[in-house]
Amino acid sequence: MGKTARAPGPALTPWLRRLVLIVLGLYLAGSAYVLWRSAVLTPYSDELDWIQRWRDLQVRGDWAAYLFGPHNENRMGWTMASLALDLGVLGGANLGLILSGVLGLLLTTVILAREAARAAPAPLALPGGALAAMLVLMAGNLMDASTPINVTYIHATVFAVIALVLAEGTPRRGVGWGRLGALIAAAASAFGSGVGLAVWPTMAIAALGRRDWAWLALVLVAGAGFVGFYLSGQPPHPDDVGVAAALKDPLGAVRLTLNYLMLPWTRLSLAFAWIGGLVVATLGLAAVAHGASRDASRSQRVAGSLILFSLGTAAMAGLGRSGFPDALNVPLRYGMLLAPLHVGFLMFALPYVGVLWRANRSIAQTLVAAVLLLAAVQNAVMSMKVIRASDVVRTTVADFKAGARRPEMLTFVHPDQAYAERSYAELARDGLFQRELHLKPRPPAR
Repeated sequence: MGKTARAPGPALTPWLRRLVLIVLGLYLAGSAYVLWRSAVLTPYSDELDWIQRWRDLQVRGDWAAYLFGPHNENRMGWTMASLALDLGVLGGANLGLILSGVLGLLLTTVILAREAARAAPAPLALPGGALAAMLVLMAGNLMDASTPINVTYIHATVFAVIALVLAEGTPRRGVGWGRLGALIAAAASAFGSGVGLAVWPTMAIAALGRRDWAWLALVLVAGAGFVGFYLSGQPPHPDDVGVAAALKDPLGAVRLTLNYLMLPWTRLSLAFAWIGGLVVATLGLAAVAHGASRDASRSQRVAGSLILFSLGTAAMAGLGRSGFPDALNVPLRYGMLLAPLHVGFLMFALPYVGVLWRANRSIAQTLVAAVLLLAAVQNAVMSMKVIRASDVVRTTVADFKAGARRPEMLTFVHPDQAYAERSYAELARDGLFQRELHLKPRPPAR
């Protein structure tokens, strides 16, 4: 392919332009509704532990430990800062975490939509950018913003995307201000979630493919130092889960990785999701190889790095989640980490659609319209499932606070139920997190 994907050609016909704008407008309006309707304001699970860290901060005043101390092998500085804003300024309503997730989601959408539009031939810039935005704003990804304990994945993704665009968005070799910014963004990604560490090998592999030795050396030195800091002081990992479990059952770890790659559609068929994941992995590796070649265009370099980052997170999930109960049923909350892969595939596909556009404009227009409409319809179905899932969470937590005890509450609410009871009692005493939206009243007992 040439150095640029843009080529002259007929502009969008008026009916297709209107369709793109209408579908995108309805999609954005629907996304706003899903964000509001799926919002969970009551803390539960890990967030109860985060709140305890805030209470410890009030006693000890150790901001470094509060912001960067490990929690489940993650150093979640952005999440803890958002919680501090919520409790210190916004009155303890979970708005700080939700707003940070929404802002991160919007910034990711804008960056990836812009990159897709740049990758598209001129007449396809609008539909390409619109489809990229729709891929990022799928309902499963919105749940990461509306459910505070999931915002860590948005924090990791947005900075990973910034880092990769800065690193691969310049044709120049060596180190410039943009690439120094990429190093900062790469570190910031891991302070969203430990999965952000996948940015470092992604940048290194891309630099190796371009034979950019100065940049490769800097990435290796900075990455080794940062990863060493990040992993230091971490508590020992249990022997029955994670890497140890993956080594005992490598095929299971591979299948878990492939199931992850099929998100958000994994649960359509858990038995066969790995087949789709294998297709994604194969196409992804081919795209990465092309994007890392020295003759790749700017958009291909960026797309290849985006895809490689998501593949790296999949490998981390295969290693990190092995041994957990029902591990193959990969949680939907990880879907945000695959948004770069989805948009990366789109960026590689758009020039080929441009070839079809120039060869047979009517077929290309029909294809573009069909893909946009199909994406909107499938997201509407996903939106209903996400809303139902958030209703289940809210109801389960409310039932726990009302005194009910059921086995699933060990997962939904907290594995230490006595600790959760004390936490909710302290929150009620302090008047924090006492409001919930969309909570359906329980029927009166008979």
